[in-house]
Amino acid sequence: MEEDEEEDYMSDSFLKQDVRPGLPMVRRVKEAIQKEEKQKEANEKNRQKSIKEEEKERRDLVLKSALGNENKGFALLQKMGYKSGQALGKSGEGIVEPIPLNIKTGRSGLGHEELKKRKAEEKLENYRQKLHMKKQANEQAADQFRIRLKTKQEERKMEGDLRKSQRACQQLDLQKVSEKLHILTAYLRDKHFYCIWCGTTYEGSEDLASSCPGDSAADHE
Repeated sequence: MEEDEEEDYMSDSFLKQDVRPGLPMVRRVKEAIQKEEKQKEANEKNRQKSIKEEEKERRDLVLKSALGNENKGFALLQKMGYKSGQALGKSGEGIVEPIPLNIKTGRSGLGHEELKKRKAEEKLENYRQKLHMKKQANEQAADQFRIRLKTKQEERKMEGDLRKSQRACQQLDLQKVSEKLHILTAYLRDKHFYCIWCGTTYEGSEDLASSCPGDSAADHE
């Protein structure tokens, strides 16, 4: 149903309306009062906000302004010989400007910022310690790896030296055996005219030289 369509005066919603005399006027008055109260609350909030801003502006202006003769402390210093712009102390080694005033605007309690700063420093120190411990662990792991690698290299070198020694022993042993064999075969040929490869005793040196192929195993192959 469209909004501009005429209302059905026989409908339930229309018949249930309160049509007592003067009721619409009372409702409008009540709504106007509520609207006025809300406007007053809004104006009060704006006024409080402006008061705080004005206080801040006045405070900043006073803090930025230099002390005048109306200030009792400043007047007392002038009586003692102090001049504007002069540093405090007998030798002028003191401060020139007054100690700045830090206005606390937050809701945190006294010492909260110091506690927060200390916790941040402790957290940073813990982080540095963890980094240092991690660095030490990495260095120790690297040292252990180098030690293991060096040990393996030394073991491989020792194994190589062992194999070389074994081969040298075999060669030297074979050389000694060969020398002993040569001495024995020469003795048998010279004294007994006997050749171990031929298995024959010859009548003399001339017979051995003419009949035997040679004085080594290679000659009899």
